[in-house]
Formats: sequence, C-alpha cells, structure tokens
Amino acid sequence: MGKTRSIIWSIVVVLMLCAGTGQASRVLVMPTADGLAERSFELDYVYHGGRHDVLLQLGVHPNFSAGLKQEVGGPLYAVVKAVLAPETAERPGLALGGELSVARQDLYAVVSKQLGAPHIRGHLALGLGRYSRGMAGVTFMLNPVKVSNVPTTSLFFEYDGQDVAGGVTAQFSPELKTSLSLSLGHGLSVGMNYKMEF
Repeated sequence: MGKTRSIIWSIVVVLMLCAGTGQASRVLVMPTADGLAERSFELDYVYHGGRHDVLLQLGVHPNFSAGLKQEVGGPLYAVVKAVLAPETAERPGLALGGELSVARQDLYAVVSKQLGAPHIRGHLALGLGRYSRGMAGVTFMLNPVKVSNVPTTSLFFEYDGQDVAGGVTAQFSPELKTSLSLSLGHGLSVGMNYKMEF
C-alpha cells in the first residue's frame, strides 16, 4: 500500500509541474559529463527504488556546480560536480563529482560521448560508494526539433549499478522536462527537472 501511494504521489507531482532542449546533467539516476551553465540553477525530483530524492544545484562556474540533495526521510547530501573536459567531436566529455553526507561519500568519474548517429549519446560512470559497481546509459533523441505543442522526446536506457531501466523523457520547454521509466527490479520511476538562469 505504501509503495502504491508513493508512486501515485510521484505521478501527481510530475503532472502538476507539467501543467504550469539541450543536454541533461543526469539520465534518470546516473550522472552525465554535462555541466550546468554559470548563473543558473537546476531542481530535480526523482522517485526511484521506493525513494524520493530532491536535488538543487547551482552553476557556480562554467565548469563547476554545487548544491544539496535530500532523500525524503533520509540524509542530506552536499553535491558537487566539475567538468574537466567538455565533450567535442573528437573526444568524450569528462566530469568528476560526488554526493557527500556525514554517513557516506559517493564519488564518481563520468564520461559522455555522442555515438556515431547525431542524436545518440553514451555515458559511463565509475567511482566509490553507490558508484562502485559502475553505471552506464544511452540516450536517443527522437525529435530534436520542437514542433508546435509537441515536446522534444528522448528514449533512454540505463544501468544504475543494481538494475536496468528504460524510459522516455519529454522536454516541454528549455526549462522543464519530465521522465518516466520502468526497471526490472524497481518498477516505475518518475523524474522532473526544472532549469532557470538568473
């Protein structure tokens, strides 16, 4: 009953936010090597594996962001990410990051690269803590150009170190996108991302 209530609550939150195209700093759960623009902030909400996470990040420098992540009913994390090498046509992007709390430290290195076709990108992450088993993801943009009221849509597949998931992301505007996925072990996952420059 509690799990069903959590899923319903997550869907309601996402739908409420949708009523009110670019690269993503996460697939759904795993990070990418993309950075957050300077003088911008990003608010993420993810329901995955029976857990609600809220993440707020600020673009402090063109290649550095910092913020806070709260597991609802769990610990508060300080979050940092540094892009060491932006992605180019010849080489993948590389970033280092971490989620740090009093109880644990989850540190990672991640690479992201376009894979041949213009709208397919791959991501690999490895590190310590929850990143110690490695993570991998692929994103594929179906319609890179937004037409009328139809959002740009991407498919994604990811391995989060424990489970394989696949889903869809809808980008309604440069500021707002939502994600819905299904994983083998965790069932339904939902996410919302809101970006704004200041």
